[in-house]
Amino acid sequence: MIEYIERNGIIFQIDRENPNRRFDPVTIAVIAIGAGAGIQAYGQYQQGKAAEAQGKAEQAILNYNAQLKERQAAAELDRAIAEALRFEKEGEALLGTQQVTLAKGGVLTTVGTPALLLEQTAQELEADRIAILTEGCLAKSFRESEAEGLRFEGRATKARGKNIKRGARLAATGTLLTAIGTAASASTVLKSPGGFGGGSRTAPIYP
Repeated sequence: MIEYIERNGIIFQIDRENPNRRFDPVTIAVIAIGAGAGIQAYGQYQQGKAAEAQGKAEQAILNYNAQLKERQAAAELDRAIAEALRFEKEGEALLGTQQVTLAKGGVLTTVGTPALLLEQTAQELEADRIAILTEGCLAKSFRESEAEGLRFEGRATKARGKNIKRGARLAATGTLLTAIGTAASASTVLKSPGGFGGGSRTAPIYP
């Protein structure tokens, strides 16, 4: 049972079940300062951990989105290759149709204007096929750049969380160090002749 008694002008807190355990005003003040600082430092540390965890979670989301962009990039190229192959077959069919049409008209397709016409058609078809592939490669590169941008943002987010945690840890350490200094100063002031706790802390206590 905790009781308060007065000895030599000083209020003591004693435990009747443990009479040797007592706290004078100086000790109580120092403990209060230390407890408050400890709670504040713990809160700062927990905030830092939460910031780091949030940074990691956001990075995981950004990395997942980056993977989606990379899949889209691969799909863009596959689509372009498939379209180019389809266009190539259609071009070959078109050239064959032209050759058959000219041949049916009794035109020799290996020399002169007919040959130039077929060559020009073949070149235009090839240019279109290459354009399709180029477009697919550009689309792939664009998606890959988006993915890299997301990964970079994820790394930055994680680093920001770590920095916040590091700052919180330093702040918590500073809080504890400040509390130590404050407690020491308070103890000195309270123990002084004009302080609240002036006098003997070890005054005899009689149950």
